[in-house]
This record gives sequence, structure tokens and C-alpha cells, in this order.
Amino acid sequence: MELAFVAIPLFMVVFAAVELGRAFMSVQALEEAARSGCRIAILKGRTSADAEAEIQRLTQSMGLHSVTTEILPASLETMPQWDPVTVRISADFDGISWLPMPEYVGGYRYTASCVFPREAEQEF
Repeated sequence: MELAFVAIPLFMVVFAAVELGRAFMSVQALEEAARSGCRIAILKGRTSADAEAEIQRLTQSMGLHSVTTEILPASLETMPQWDPVTVRISADFDGISWLPMPEYVGGYRYTASCVFPREAEQEF
């Protein structure tokens, strides 16, 4: 009898802890993918496609499949040295959650970004 009163709140707390841990892990994965993609994008001789491939590799390895990537500026090859390169990655929490409860996580979107200076040949 006592188990009936305790089991439901206990399972709710356990599922909430698992969901919260998954959300924190996904946020950290998005931030690391943004940093890693930006590190690739700032290197001399690299393109936006190289950075996007790295971002896709990292996000898919963490199980995040519906991400949106934005790399600014669009043309990295002609950028002068030290100009900022911005990488933004966005994901809906609907795609991150393991539990089928869209009323709690539906509509929320997380965006991770990173800005580094471009490495290039110095102009004299």
C-alpha cells in the first residue's frame, strides 16, 4: 500500500532527473560543437563547409539530429586576419527530450555560439 503512494512521485523525480541530465548534456554538446566548428573555421585554408562537417559530426555523435548552423561571414577565404568569425548552432528541445511530453519542453530553443579571430596571412 505504501509503495503505491511513494512509487509515482519517486518515478517522476527519477524521470525528471534523467531529462534534466540529458538537457544539460545536450547543451554542453551544442556549446562544444560551436567551439570546435569555430576553431576549424578560423584556420587558414579552411572553409565554411569544413566547419559545418565538424559540427555535424559532433552533434550526430551526441544524438542531436535537428540542429541549425550559421557561420558568419559566409566567405571565410577572403577575410583579413583578426576579423571575427561567429558560429551559431541552434536546436529545439523537442528533439533533445527523450520523454514524450511536448507541453514541458515544446517550443524552447537553445542557441550556442562562439566567436574567434580569423587566422590568415598578414598584409603589409
